[in-house]
Amino acid sequence: MNPAYTEREVPYTRIIEHKHFEMFGEEVYDCPKTVISREFSTEWNPGMEPYYPVNDAQNAALYVKYKERAKQMPNMIIGGRMADYAYYDMDIVVEKVMSLFG
Repeated sequence: MNPAYTEREVPYTRIIEHKHFEMFGEEVYDCPKTVISREFSTEWNPGMEPYYPVNDAQNAALYVKYKERAKQMPNMIIGGRMADYAYYDMDIVVEKVMSLFG
């Protein structure tokens, strides 16, 4: 689990310990070394790559077009942040996908 840090005094929003992506179970705890990274959020400005949806009129109109086009593809499942033009923590994305097949 990667907890979010939302306190004003903490400059980063997330810490990721990468060995959890490579190892599982006891192997994680037995490994004496690790690598972490800290995620710092920043205000999006034109010219930057948007990692999260930018909620503006242009993207709202584009979203409607994508949604209508997706309805024409019955074997395609589109999900996640960019599919809904919304920010989600990944546990919510997984829960939404699981409900499709429940």
